[in-house]
Amino acid sequence: MSPSQTSSIRRFPARHRMAPALIAVAALVACNNDDDDNSDPRADVTVSSLRLIGQQVLPRRMDYAGTVVGGLSGIDYDARSDSYVLISDDRTTTDSAGAPRLYTARLSFDASTFSAVTFTGVVTMKQPDGSVYPKVPDPKVADPESIRIDPVNGNYVWLSEGDRTLTSTPARVINPFIREITPQGNHVREYTLPAMFQMSAQNTGPRGNLVFEGLSFSRDAQSAWVIMEGPLLQDGAAPTVAAGSASRLTRFDRASGVASAQYLYPIEKVQATPVPADQFTVNGPTEILALSATRFLVLERSFSVGVTGNQVRLYEIDTANATNVLTATSLTGATPVTKRLVLDFETLKAQLGGIANLEGLTFGPMLPNGKRSLVVIADDNFPTADSQTDRNQMLVFEVQP
Repeated sequence: MSPSQTSSIRRFPARHRMAPALIAVAALVACNNDDDDNSDPRADVTVSSLRLIGQQVLPRRMDYAGTVVGGLSGIDYDARSDSYVLISDDRTTTDSAGAPRLYTARLSFDASTFSAVTFTGVVTMKQPDGSVYPKVPDPKVADPESIRIDPVNGNYVWLSEGDRTLTSTPARVINPFIREITPQGNHVREYTLPAMFQMSAQNTGPRGNLVFEGLSFSRDAQSAWVIMEGPLLQDGAAPTVAAGSASRLTRFDRASGVASAQYLYPIEKVQATPVPADQFTVNGPTEILALSATRFLVLERSFSVGVTGNQVRLYEIDTANATNVLTATSLTGATPVTKRLVLDFETLKAQLGGIANLEGLTFGPMLPNGKRSLVVIADDNFPTADSQTDRNQMLVFEVQP
């Protein structure tokens, strides 16, 4: 297909139109639900459970506008245009020739069917000096992990994990960052990070590939919340099959870009024993989505070498009674956020043909029945062959309030 053409996966009719009676019922339900006002984008949201609507899996290494679609690590919904922005964490020349970028797309679904994904644009993100981001092993390489639309000005805010690869030649020690860009990809500003997030070759600071992973603006649009995938080196060991760990959830003031609070997020232990047992494992939060001033949804993803697929769980957390550790020298004695399991994706494994590397999470449009939709996407890690572990998997759910 020509790069100038819109790329579509399984073209199907648009959402079904509702009969007038159904419209009236949906409006009545929305008006009578005081705890979840669907008409107000800043109202609190309640999520008791989720019902799967459907999935789409993009073709392996699909071409769009001369780029390889993959590494989809974050997604956000733009209600004004009924479209989505997705970020790709393409870092190396072996992934593709394209620089780190974002895509725009439309998803076609209703309360019963998820029928199509249609890409509508691609934007290359720019460095502060206006140049594109380089690839590994350049010391200015970016590792995009999450993206959100600023609810005040409509710009995009995105995260980079940075890098800490001491075994490479030369060693890469690159700081993570939070940056704001225009929808055209041009740099606007950078958030100010606390000193604890300074990457170091010493035994302190963030671990490599376990830094900023999830981002959400608050429901009142006053703050941005950023969650780490793993613990700082000084906060203890990473999760294992025998024990969990702790990461940090930081609140930034949206207007100033300065951190204002931080809380301990308890990471569960690795969910599956690797094969052989001494091989690589990881577990940690991959995305966060605000529900209220203190409550959030958090995707937590576990992976073990030799185990097919990923073990993913969705939690609701609450910071209301957690200790603010922003200025604490240690997490010892700190009260963590509370966690409630909303969905264990293992229960959907057979139905979906496997669970991929789920890393993106956003509320979508209201469904015809008056309930919210929730979209989850996976980072396929750019492999050459499709698998249950590595695929561009997209899931849509109906939210049960």
